[in-house]
Amino acid sequence: MTLSFYIGASAMVLLAGALLAVLPRLWRRDLSGETTIDWLRLRRSELEKEPSELSRELLTDAELRVVEELPSDVPVEQSDISANGRSTLTLSLLVTIAVLPLIIYQWVGSLDDVLIAHELETIADNSAQDIPQLIAVIEERSAERPENSDYLSLLGQYYTGQEMHSKALSIYEQLLRLFPESPDILALSSQAEYLSLNRTLTDSARRRAEAALAADPGQRTALGTLGMAAFEAQDYGAALVHWQRLIEFEVPGSPGYQMMSSVIAEAKARAGVDAPPASADGVSVSVALPEREPDLNGVPDPMKGTVFVIARPAGSEARMPTAVVRRPAAELPFTVRLDDQSSMAGQKLSALEAVDIEIQLSPSGQPGRASATWVATVENVIPSADATVSVVLRVKEAVSE
Repeated sequence: MTLSFYIGASAMVLLAGALLAVLPRLWRRDLSGETTIDWLRLRRSELEKEPSELSRELLTDAELRVVEELPSDVPVEQSDISANGRSTLTLSLLVTIAVLPLIIYQWVGSLDDVLIAHELETIADNSAQDIPQLIAVIEERSAERPENSDYLSLLGQYYTGQEMHSKALSIYEQLLRLFPESPDILALSSQAEYLSLNRTLTDSARRRAEAALAADPGQRTALGTLGMAAFEAQDYGAALVHWQRLIEFEVPGSPGYQMMSSVIAEAKARAGVDAPPASADGVSVSVALPEREPDLNGVPDPMKGTVFVIARPAGSEARMPTAVVRRPAAELPFTVRLDDQSSMAGQKLSALEAVDIEIQLSPSGQPGRASATWVATVENVIPSADATVSVVLRVKEAVSE
């Protein structure tokens, strides 16, 4: 990439030099003799063809005539730039064009970014001793460009992998200032704070994990952090709630699935129960597409994506869900149960007098109404053992916001 830059820069310099040399000739006045200076230039070229004493005298007379006819404040040497002067100006401009971009390029540091990118592309070929040196270069460059999220992300991943959790927390807090609503960064900062304080879940770490789950109910780092914190606090029921949601994202038989199965079994054994107690109070929600398919008008296929079934306190303006269940859109129509088992971060749906239900179908799999193309809502539902609601999804544009 660096070689490409230098080749391109050299080509541009050569082109600029050619233009500086050729354009003055193309722009030269076609008609001679329109001004006194034009006449002097023409007279000089005629006399230079036959050099003699007489020619020199005639040239001197011509120059004196020009001096007499020109205004007193316009010297001949400023009005008639010689060929030597033009060559000097052309050379000066060429050097400026060649040097100035290199100075600017070095000053803004783009060359450093190119070299770092090249090192990252070949990191697999580097020895383990080279990586700390590369990290040191990235640290220095990140200090110069504190808003470069790519460098901050790389440093956060490296510090986390090296169990340097205090440094990782500092990096993720910088990223939070850039992306305050990112569920991934909220979850990573929560995890870093939890681990940096010797597995102590502070109020700020809990809030960040819960905010991450509010934005993305399937945020794995947040689920893992809250699950670990609950397990360490011997709240095995809460740990099981988080871990049983987390294991749904693992492929059965994979190392991750086996590890999660092991910790879930340990939590069950310590709790002395087979599963966290389920609450009788909840809401069963049946979700379906309209029997008669509407004019989609470019709306993505509703059978592709993810459906989020969300419960919030009735009449609440807060967007954080109390309970969430998600299902692949390909399973439509389906019925799910919202209860304390699907509650967020230990919140209890059974403790609410009434809830508002919202269903979002997101083609991208990202939660939030902004990502949804199909939605449905039901307000003021009272949780109970037999509470049931049925909803039919509608294209979002057709639903009053």
